[in-house]
This record gives sequence, structure tokens and C-alpha cells, in this order.
Amino acid sequence: MKKYYYKAKALATSKTATDTYVLFAGRLLSAFLGFVFVLIIARALSVEEFGIYSAAANLVAMMVAFTDIGLSTGVVNFVAEFRAKKDKRRELEYLKAAVVVRVILIIIASLIIAIFAKFIAANFIAADDKIYAYWVAVLILGFFAWDFFQYVLQAYKRFLASVIVDNVLVFIRLIVVLIFVWTGTLTLANTFTAYFIGIFSSLITIVYFLGFDYLKARPDKKVYIKLLKYSGWVGVNRIMSSISGRLDVLMLASLSGALAVGTYSVPQRLAMFLSILTASYGSVLAPRLSSMGDKEKEKSYILKATLGTLPIIVGIILWIIIAHPFITILFGDKYAEAVIVFQIYALSMIPFILTAPSVAAIIYSMKRTRLIGLFSFFQIILVFVLNYIFIPIYGPIGPTITFGILHTILLIYTWYFVIKHYFLNSKTQTLNSK
Repeated sequence: MKKYYYKAKALATSKTATDTYVLFAGRLLSAFLGFVFVLIIARALSVEEFGIYSAAANLVAMMVAFTDIGLSTGVVNFVAEFRAKKDKRRELEYLKAAVVVRVILIIIASLIIAIFAKFIAANFIAADDKIYAYWVAVLILGFFAWDFFQYVLQAYKRFLASVIVDNVLVFIRLIVVLIFVWTGTLTLANTFTAYFIGIFSSLITIVYFLGFDYLKARPDKKVYIKLLKYSGWVGVNRIMSSISGRLDVLMLASLSGALAVGTYSVPQRLAMFLSILTASYGSVLAPRLSSMGDKEKEKSYILKATLGTLPIIVGIILWIIIAHPFITILFGDKYAEAVIVFQIYALSMIPFILTAPSVAAIIYSMKRTRLIGLFSFFQIILVFVLNYIFIPIYGPIGPTITFGILHTILLIYTWYFVIKHYFLNSKTQTLNSK
């Protein structure tokens, strides 16, 4: 018994666990500050103005995801790999190449939005004034750097710095909005101004942590080709995931109405913290798996990483048990119907959490990003079809059933390739050598 205690203690206090705690705590703080910001502007602005802001912010996030095309993942892979080899020149070449491609794509996206500002404002932001489309065009220029360079810092295993960059934007944005509220000058335009000041502050923080040394690098054509080839399928997955991740609420509103959306939204918000924890864990695993280059070490690390998900799963089970008092005390008795929705949603997240080590292994160790990209096509079709079937029958429970099926399939799919690569192939090679 004592042996298992020390093993559990070693896992809980390992560098991987510590880095996960830092990222998770940072992202929780960011999520909380973001929630307070939204709460303030929702109360201060009219419903229509808040709707315009929400639509614009959603478009900014979507454009940043679309123009990433997997480059963030590529940077983590190549920077971590060449840092482990102590090849500073190649490390900076891949970083410079990723920045150049990303900037070009962002500028193109920004120009398209600016040129078609009137159409985009009317059809994607629900606004008559094209100035809000111009705001989107400006904000994505800085927001992409906030998103992209967090991955770069994680590739350098500077997780605290990544958390600081993340929180500077949301903290400064909140402070500026509070100043506008205090002075009685908070308007829709000033809300966008607060967003811009937050982004600008995060850019200064990024420069402080990373400097400009990478801009001196001179990547050749082969670097760009290798980076884009590696990143392509992950980029497809990220684009598809950004679409499929929004289908639940969209289809629920269309097929079941506003009451179902309201019942579903509380569990969705709560489950978001599980997604943050899983993403944080995957971000910690990525640079380590990228830099190992030894199949046996990777195999051992993947097993340890899988054991590391067990405390998270135990926590989810406990959360499910106390779900009724937790939700009704926090949100009120009117959300009692959301309890069962949350419990099923939380159960559906267990297989998803177990995919963190397998997905990281496929992308960063096995380098088979195509497998993840191909799954994304299946994912978006499955989400649409299952939601179309389950939502009319089960209402707000419908999307949670969809996620449970999707996450279980993803678990089987990813672990099949990992087990085949690290365990079955290894046994075959051992037998052949005998």
C-alpha cells in the first residue's frame, strides 16, 4: 500500500503535474476574468449592443482559428525537437517560418474583412454600421499573436510565461472596462477599445518574454514545406473542431428553443473547465513527447501520462455525485433540470480526458497528424447527424449523448494507433529479432 502511495505522490508532484497545475490555474483565472468582463458589459450595454459585441468577438476567434492551419502545433513540435538537439539555428528558423506564414494569412483575412466590411457587418455581426467589421479586422491582427505565442512559450516549457500572456489580455481589458463604468462612459465603441488595449498589452508582454531574435533567422524553402506539411492535417482538425464545437448550441436553439438552450448552457459552462484541464494537460505533454526521440522512453512516458488522468477522472465522479446541491445552490432551483444534463455531460468527458495522452502521442511522437485531420471530417458529420437525431427526442440531453458517443469513438480510434505503434509493433520486432 505504501508503494502505491509513493507512486501516486511522485505522479502528483512531478514536473509534468506541476506544469499542468500552472496552466490549468492560469486558464481558470483567465476564464473567470473573462466571465466577469462579459457580465459587466452585458449589464451595461443594451441587449442589441451586447449581441453585436458577442458576434464580433466570436468572428475574431473563428478567424484566428481558421488562419492557424495547424501552425501552432507545428511550432511546438519543431521548436521542442530542435531545442532538445541543441540546434538553435533550426529552432529559430522554424519559429520564424511559422510567424511569417501566420502573419501573411492574418493580413489577408483582415483585408478581406475590411474590403467586404458592409456585407460582413450585416451578415455575420448583425450590425448596420460597418465600423464593427473594421474593429474585427483590427482585433484579429493582434489577437492572433496572443493565441499563437502562447504555444511558442509552451514549446519552450515556459508555462508560467504562457499563463501571464494569457491573463494580461483579459485582466487589462477588465480594468479598462471598469474605468469606463466608473466614469460612466462605457459604450459599445469603448468596449472594443478595452479589447484593443488588452491585446496591445499582451503584445508588449510577448515581446518581453521572447524578444526579436527569431526574426534574424533565414529559413529556406524546405523549412516552410516541412512546417506546412506537418501542420496541414492538424490545421484541418482545428478548423473542423471550431465548427463542430459550436453546432450543439446552434442546433439546440433551432430544434428545441431557448428554454432548452438555457438548461444546457449551465452544464456546458461547467464542463468547459474540464476541457481547459484536458487542454492544459495536453499542452504539457506536447513538448516532452516532441523532444524525446526514443520509442521506449515515449512508451513509458505515455503510460505515466495516462495514469496521470486518473485523479481527474476521480474528481469528475465526485463532481457528478454532488451535482444536485452544487448546481441548485450556485445557480438556483430553477436550474434543477440542468443537473441530469450536467451529469451525463461530465460522464461524456471521461473518455475525452483519456484521449489527451493518445492524441499527444500521435501528433508529437508518432508524427501522424493526418490521422487527427481525417478524424475531424468524421467528427463534424457525426456531431451534426447525432444532434439531429437526439435533440428532438431528448432536448438538452441530446448533445451530451452525442459527445459521449463521439468521445468514446475518439478514445478507441486514437488508442488503437498508439497501442499498435508502441506495443504490438514492439512485440513483433522482439519476436522477429529472436
